[in-house]
Amino acid sequence: MNDTVSGVLVKILKKHGIRHVFGLPAAQLGLVMDGVSRDPFFTYITTRHEEACGHMAHAAAKVSGGMAVCFGTVGPGATNMVPGVACAWADNVPILVLTPNNQAAAVDPGRDLLQGAPHIDLYKPITKWNAQIRFPERAPELIERALYLARSGRPGPVHLDIPCDIGTQPCAYDPDGIPAFPIPRPVPSAEEMDRLLSALKGARRPLLLAGGGVARSGATAEFRALLDLTGFPATTTLNGRGVVPAGVRTHLGSGGIMAGRGAVRAYAEADLILAIGCKFSSWVPVNKPPAYPVPPGQRIIQVDSDPDTLGKTAPISQGLVADAGQFLRLLNRELKGARLAADPAWIDALVEETRRYRDEVDAIAELRFTAGTQMLNEAGVARAVSLLLPEDAIICIDGGQVMEWGHTFIHPRDPQSFLFGPGMGHLGMGLPFANAAKAVHRDRPVVLFTGDGAMGCTFQELETAARYGLNIIVVVCNDSYWGMYRPFGEDLFKNKKFGVRLTDVNFAAAAEAFGCKGQRVMDLGGLASAFKQALKSDRPTVIEIPVDFTPHPLDDFWLKVVLKGMEFRHDAGPASLPN
Repeated sequence: MNDTVSGVLVKILKKHGIRHVFGLPAAQLGLVMDGVSRDPFFTYITTRHEEACGHMAHAAAKVSGGMAVCFGTVGPGATNMVPGVACAWADNVPILVLTPNNQAAAVDPGRDLLQGAPHIDLYKPITKWNAQIRFPERAPELIERALYLARSGRPGPVHLDIPCDIGTQPCAYDPDGIPAFPIPRPVPSAEEMDRLLSALKGARRPLLLAGGGVARSGATAEFRALLDLTGFPATTTLNGRGVVPAGVRTHLGSGGIMAGRGAVRAYAEADLILAIGCKFSSWVPVNKPPAYPVPPGQRIIQVDSDPDTLGKTAPISQGLVADAGQFLRLLNRELKGARLAADPAWIDALVEETRRYRDEVDAIAELRFTAGTQMLNEAGVARAVSLLLPEDAIICIDGGQVMEWGHTFIHPRDPQSFLFGPGMGHLGMGLPFANAAKAVHRDRPVVLFTGDGAMGCTFQELETAARYGLNIIVVVCNDSYWGMYRPFGEDLFKNKKFGVRLTDVNFAAAAEAFGCKGQRVMDLGGLASAFKQALKSDRPTVIEIPVDFTPHPLDDFWLKVVLKGMEFRHDAGPASLPN
């Protein structure tokens, strides 16, 4: 079969079932755009900014359990797409990043042509693998290689750069010549499992930790079966949110530090942590001295499909290279009927600690207003949204101060119903995430919980939502500040010019200009009414609600971990954030 390199690319995407393609028009990829836009197999969406392309591919891959594509034009398009690709890279999400380039003879080294940029160098640090297709006859091999590497081991973005003349040249392609190689699903050895089982059976204070690897391998049911078999306390990372149902008695909350005080206590007191598909990121309060050291005698067993991840961020007593699903199925078979030594009194204490923390945050939400004001607090709004969500909703949470309250109150039913980007913590990822989720699941409600700062970063993507009929619901908590940094300017530096105050933007009115429905509400009753209307709307809806900055009980985590060791000096003398 003969086709152009671009045509072969489209055929290979279809062969592998990769149907979601997001980009901003690029003449140099015109044949690819023409191919995917004409074929009803593909969901093809053009955005208003290239950053959104990367975010949308990230989200589509996660909620579909597959892979997606993003593209941008030469130079500015490629550079604009970097933040979205970096977010997917940090969260280990498999996407294919396409960039066109100038003519093959004029690149590497470049001849200072219009829009010329070193695409390969640009994407190398934030992709698993990248290559430039310089010879048409090698195109099928390189495309197949990229798709295989994106999904194998620890998944992640891959990048192909296609000079514009190469993309139009003829290419011989046999669809059966390169088979669709199965993705490796490693399984631990019998000896490794015997050692693990011995440790689990003897543990008095065991903790189960589900990471994003459990979600990626489709092993949610298997992890839940492990909970039923053992009765052990369990928590998740942010990428694992939804793996453990909110109503399970021994669920200590989910989301690393955002799980709450019960999980933090469990991390500190467990004599054994079984971490499955978890890389112990900054969000997980393990091995973060001096605030969260590894206690003497604690054993950490880490299971991951990527051998380079084992022991990289936390000291482990055993590491197993294994796919989470394969491992859990094997473990559950071995544990049936096993006698376990977990201390029920310790588990009860953790459950009670978790209950007290829930009471603590509920009490803040019950206040409704922040101290000394008649302005709604973010806790009350987040809890109100959680009570309005339909059972089948896909939930997107953006970065910033509302992120903390969103994770505190909003619980997804499964990991494919939840979108957040903890690896980079981007502001503004939420709107492209929501658009992509709706594009993949047209029949499900999609709700974004965001703040005014984050919304301003990618606000133009409301036009994308309106153009494609993506009737998402966006709840914007508007405090007219860069909220997480407000305490720095007002409390630490006592500087009104610190740069954290924003204009009170009327996002509801601006949404109308983009072709969406917008409504500004002033209280929780108005929020509930507007939300119910939005669920019935055939247009995207922005519900804006004024709030006041609301401190979170776990705010000091950022000072103890993320900003550890920093010192600030100003006119009033030195000021230090606590170590």
